[in-house]
Amino acid sequence: MTTDNRVPESSQNPSAPSGAAASNSTASPASGGATYGTAGAAPAWQPPEPPHKRRGTGAALPWLLFVLVSAGAGIGGWSLNQKLDRVQQEMARRQQAGDAQVMQAQVRTAQALDNQRDLQNRLTALEGRVADSRSQQAALEQLYQELAHNRDEWVLAETEQIVTSANQQLQLTGNVRGALIALEGADARLARTGAPQLAGVRDALKKDIDRLKAVPAADLPQLTGKLDQAIAMIDTLPLQAEEQRVAPKADASGPAGAGETGWVATWHRLSSEMLGSLKQLVQVRRLDDPDVMLVAPEQGAFLRANLKLRLLNARLALLARNASAVHGDVVVAQAALDKYFDGKSRRIAAVKTLLDQIDAGARTIELPTLDASLTAIGQVKDVKDKP
Repeated sequence: MTTDNRVPESSQNPSAPSGAAASNSTASPASGGATYGTAGAAPAWQPPEPPHKRRGTGAALPWLLFVLVSAGAGIGGWSLNQKLDRVQQEMARRQQAGDAQVMQAQVRTAQALDNQRDLQNRLTALEGRVADSRSQQAALEQLYQELAHNRDEWVLAETEQIVTSANQQLQLTGNVRGALIALEGADARLARTGAPQLAGVRDALKKDIDRLKAVPAADLPQLTGKLDQAIAMIDTLPLQAEEQRVAPKADASGPAGAGETGWVATWHRLSSEMLGSLKQLVQVRRLDDPDVMLVAPEQGAFLRANLKLRLLNARLALLARNASAVHGDVVVAQAALDKYFDGKSRRIAAVKTLLDQIDAGARTIELPTLDASLTAIGQVKDVKDKP
């Protein structure tokens, strides 16, 4: 290719004579005597013909271009073919992925349909249960309406029972705390009902609650201790009808008559004993109540036992906080002491002092009743019973 594109030096310089002569001598045989036929005129200058090698290079250039174009086309076709292969592979891969996704979607669709059928079955079952629940609710509402019609009467009857029981416990045992709890519970129950016709009952309950809270705290142990002390002293109290044995006084003439003979001393001793016996048989006293003399000395034990029983009843009433019962028993005991026992004895005075203290202390332990609440409940019941 390089030798074909070179130009000879003779062709590069056409003015050289040697080149022209050579060209003429070379062209003469080729022209076959045509040059001489010009009548000897000098021929015009013509460019030398390209050598044979140059003509060969010009003919190969199109082929070279064809080869280059063909090679480029082949390379482009091959590259395009590679791209097409990659595109086809990518399309095949995407198609496979799409097929897999379609299969997954079909599986999910089938699962969704199964779930939908399951949910539909459950919904049907729930609708059945809801229908049953509605029917039961309707029945309960009807029953509630029937019960609510008599609810106030039931609450009122229950409140009356609670207040009655609290009143009984209060009077029997003196349990103020238990009565307060019962009344507060009854008031809370009435408040939950919200019935306006029961407002009067609530007011009565609140008043009774305030009275119970205002009850003073009495010292029951101290009062019962004093009562036990008085009971223990009953056996030592002297009776008015009891004989007072007086020891005979020593005879003043005893020492003086020590020198007397035996029969004289015996006479004096016998006379002194007879005189003492006569003094014991006849005694002069002032008694305001003649019935006291009817109590024999051996009957004093029964009198003391009755007095002890009376004071024991007062003790029970004291524990029950029944001030009126305590006062009645104390009054009866004091009357028995004044009537049958010796009022001059210091022990009698001590027992009376204890009984007075017990009576005064019992007045502070008296408990209120719950009659106000029971009366209010009865009034409401009477109003409801009227046609």
